[in-house]
Amino acid sequence: MKKKIMTAVLGICLTTTAFGGVLTTQAGGLSSILGGAAKIGGVGILVSKFGPQIDSFLNKLLKQNNLSTEYTTKVVPIVSIGTKGYIGAAQVTGPASSIEQVKAVAQIEGSFNGMVRVKGLVPVDSTNPVGASRVQGVGVSALIDLKI
Repeated sequence: MKKKIMTAVLGICLTTTAFGGVLTTQAGGLSSILGGAAKIGGVGILVSKFGPQIDSFLNKLLKQNNLSTEYTTKVVPIVSIGTKGYIGAAQVTGPASSIEQVKAVAQIEGSFNGMVRVKGLVPVDSTNPVGASRVQGVGVSALIDLKI
């Protein structure tokens, strides 16, 4: 049973890395690379398993601070594009029919005049940022930082 679970986790890690996970490693060899891949894959597992609970928690938190929304919300993974390999999750909000289309938030980073770091967060219809399309009418309402 443990062997099947480990095989599934490894498969998810490799798929996540191949289809959108950006892995940055430092000195440390193979164990560092595999540890990073496992953490990136783990983010996808955590979001798929605990996304609804995180979403509910965020909605309660925002409501307590008079910042609730009447729109539908959902927690999805963040897939990074560009120079950094940050991974996390975001809550998106919008009409229910549009929220159903959102599979991830693409994070695009850049530098303005070499002095200002800029991040664009765009709700998209795929966990693979290459070829993904923006989902119109949906916004990012919260960022969830996962310790990896």
